[in-house]
Amino acid sequence: VERQVTSDCLVAFCGMDEEMPEEVIYKANKYVASITLNRPTAKNAMDANLTKGFMIAVKRVLETPTIRIVFLTGNGAMFCAGGDPKGFQAAGKMTDEDNLKDAVNFAKFLSELNKLPVMLCGLINGSAMGGGVGLVSCCDHVIARKSAFFALSEVKLGVIPATISPYVVAKIGAANARRMFMTGESIRAEEGVKMGLVNELVDTPDDMKKAADKLLGMMKLAAPAAVAASKNLVLNVAGKEITTELMEFTANELAKVRKGQECIDGMIAVQSGKKAQWAECDLVMP
Repeated sequence: VERQVTSDCLVAFCGMDEEMPEEVIYKANKYVASITLNRPTAKNAMDANLTKGFMIAVKRVLETPTIRIVFLTGNGAMFCAGGDPKGFQAAGKMTDEDNLKDAVNFAKFLSELNKLPVMLCGLINGSAMGGGVGLVSCCDHVIARKSAFFALSEVKLGVIPATISPYVVAKIGAANARRMFMTGESIRAEEGVKMGLVNELVDTPDDMKKAADKLLGMMKLAAPAAVAASKNLVLNVAGKEITTELMEFTANELAKVRKGQECIDGMIAVQSGKKAQWAECDLVMP
């Protein structure tokens, strides 16, 4: 699957040989990658190094066209506590121009994460707050521990969930977002399921691994380019009025894939009673 790195916040961290900060662990085999937030003593709060490592990891995924699924998780008891308070204090001392540039770069990074042309599965090992909920909202499928809590607690710190808001609102809806943004309340994982933030709940790390393996089995059967096109389709039609322009867009997307090699191979496979080429590969955790 052809991929492009377009965001300048990622271009700044070019190259497969870019040194990965210890705050992020990136592992990959030919088809599967994992990104682990690795600041357990700081509740995986996003500081400059963790954010940089995360950007490098996303860049590596985009530069590896064979990767079909990415798992996002955290080390320790918590998934992610959001932005590091020291980072907010540092931003307060920046010039207005640098402060805005830093915020824009993070917003662009979230956009790249949200539209990553592969299945992005969150393995939410513990609670998430603020920006951590934003990361969860960018995932296509979310498997969380039943013991996890989720909170958009920015208002309690005098800030707002600004850059993550498009993804959170898209995930849980405006009504839920208005309440959670303004109250800063915590919700249990079960409530996260009802809101659409979480797809599956598990009790133990072993159960989470089994759920991840089940997803790998499903994604093995899904054609990689069709997966990328399907995700792009959702991002382009969600919330849109059904206009002539939208119908033309969806028709054009269908016309393109019908002429693609995956469609040709898939139709041949189904008529011959054989597996398609992409379904012959084993997808396993790196």
